[in-house]
Amino acid sequence: MGREKFWSKYKNLLWLLAILAIAAFFRFWDLAGVPPGLYPDVAINGTDALKALDTGQFKIFYPANNGREGLFINLIALSFWFFGAHIWALKLVSAAIGLLTVWSVYLLTQKLFGYLRPDKATLVARLAAFFMAISFWHVNFSRLGFRAILVPFCLTWSLYFLFCLIREIRLGGPSKIKIALWAIAGGFFFGLGFHTYIAFRVAPLVLAPAAIFAFFLFGLSAHERVTKKIGWFKACWRSYRDESWWGWELFILIAILTLLPMAFYFWQNPTDFMGRTSQVSVLASGEPLKGLLTSAIKTLGQFVVWGDANWRHNLAGSPQIFWPLIPFFIWGLGFSFWQLFKRNNWQHKDWLVLQTHSTLLVWWGAMLLPSILTNEGLPHALRSIGAIPPSLIFTGLGAFLFISFLQHKLKKHRKYLALFLLGIIVILASLLILEFWRYFIVWGQNPEVKDAFTQRFVNQGRYLSSLPSEIKKVVLVNEDGVPVPYPNGLPMPAQTIIFLNQKTANLKYLAKEPEPDKRDEPCLQLDKNQPMVFLPMKPDPEIFDQLQAYFPQGRLETIDDFSVFKINF
Repeated sequence: MGREKFWSKYKNLLWLLAILAIAAFFRFWDLAGVPPGLYPDVAINGTDALKALDTGQFKIFYPANNGREGLFINLIALSFWFFGAHIWALKLVSAAIGLLTVWSVYLLTQKLFGYLRPDKATLVARLAAFFMAISFWHVNFSRLGFRAILVPFCLTWSLYFLFCLIREIRLGGPSKIKIALWAIAGGFFFGLGFHTYIAFRVAPLVLAPAAIFAFFLFGLSAHERVTKKIGWFKACWRSYRDESWWGWELFILIAILTLLPMAFYFWQNPTDFMGRTSQVSVLASGEPLKGLLTSAIKTLGQFVVWGDANWRHNLAGSPQIFWPLIPFFIWGLGFSFWQLFKRNNWQHKDWLVLQTHSTLLVWWGAMLLPSILTNEGLPHALRSIGAIPPSLIFTGLGAFLFISFLQHKLKKHRKYLALFLLGIIVILASLLILEFWRYFIVWGQNPEVKDAFTQRFVNQGRYLSSLPSEIKKVVLVNEDGVPVPYPNGLPMPAQTIIFLNQKTANLKYLAKEPEPDKRDEPCLQLDKNQPMVFLPMKPDPEIFDQLQAYFPQGRLETIDDFSVFKINF
């Protein structure tokens, strides 16, 4: 096979593999080191996963730390089973999910823009997938170990299979086997989404445009077949009844069966259903309408003006869309609005066009609701995570429109076409380098990020695990936080040290104020002649003074960014 024939046959696959290779590099490179540290909210996922492995009790829902759906934690347990309980193995799950989401965005975008010429639809898909591969927003959440990364994963794959289902039914003489496969796969991923993160609960809104315009599409084809013997709406209903009903109902049935275990759990434990939502709801504030308006403005502004200020979620304050891409995002978003309200599309019954752009717009707007309906930490990139795929599809669409515009202008100057294509490649390569620099250098090495991800707790945990077993180790948990049942109601910050010291011998934890049901337990037995080390999680001169008075032979020692009190060694 000649070089030209090989490229012509496999170029789409090679482009996709190149994009996925870039996405894999951004998500897996130095996974243990960037971000630094191990935030307690991530560490508790690890401790719960290890406990599930030890006991064999894999839960649908883990109630601790305001409640967490069990799917992600159980996947971490699987990773630990294969690779061991390492920080990188904990984060590996979210990184793999992030990579598979980039793939699904490529496939879904091709389906969404199927009304275009195949080469144009593929170009939009390549651009959207590339922007997602390097997007700080998605790359970061792919590397943190938060369960929310499953939201865009489940949503994009379910929509991809749903649009495969719609397109299959749209074809004359559809394959029942293919319809069944698309319906089962789509329904499964959609139902699975309810096992991910609370933000997915608004996802049914995203299905509405696809379902409505599919109804019109089926009806249009039916009307064409029967000419004008029956009315158009009657043709719609006949087509739905005779051809498509079972595919849609199979999709819904599989989705319901998949989410049923979670629904049953919440039916038995209704207080876990809302979790932290009731604490941060904007509707619970004194002025709900004002709060809702403020929240909406901040949430919408995060794309182009001021992004999430939390260093764990973002390069604090930077827009969620990288600034060189903001014009393309606005262009693509505006184009979708224009296509949806364009009179000709409705007059000519361009249902495929209307279906695509209404789905994207509703998807984008619906997945912003979990952020808009809260009054804390705004704008909030984590709660808006479901809006990442449509945002970057809009960006890819805008870039496609820009490229098409320039190509049209250069039609009469073909000698500049090669130079134009080279310029596009240089720009994309520059974006890749800039995003790498922003994430791994500017953000990844920032001291604020080390503090945000509690690098000090990791240093403390590793120090304790390095000590000989005969040394008695006492961790003074003097950090505030939500008490966690395992172990013994300790505040959340202790989870980082707990995860890193699962097998450390002779280790005790003391909280500032024991839980009420633990106050009758025997106090820690201290032997002044035994080698011991006291490690306060937060530096406190008063604690060290008390220890020095009780253990005159002890000494204070500073190690990295924390201090310990050593006795007899």
